[in-house]
Amino acid sequence: MQSLKINYKDEILREIDNLTSNKAKEVLEFICFIKHKKALEMIDPTQLYFYTPKWQEMEKKAEEDIRAGRVSEEYSASGMDKFFADIKKGRQKKSRK
Repeated sequence: MQSLKINYKDEILREIDNLTSNKAKEVLEFICFIKHKKALEMIDPTQLYFYTPKWQEMEKKAEEDIRAGRVSEEYSASGMDKFFADIKKGRQKKSRK
């Protein structure tokens, strides 16, 4: 008995050829998941939001703001008290007007 040899890559290409754009995007996202499954398993599930397209878009905008100088000051983790004090001062200044 001969074994049936399947070329999986060709089969996948045939399957996706007639997909809608949205379905093709889902296939691409699934492929990405498969490729990065090991890395994803190492990420704390409570931090997965960071890797969502929406969050990454917000990160990109924040980086653009930083490069363009549209931030007032960068705060370190140890400088958070100053950060909140600066926010409070800003609110006090606005409320005095």
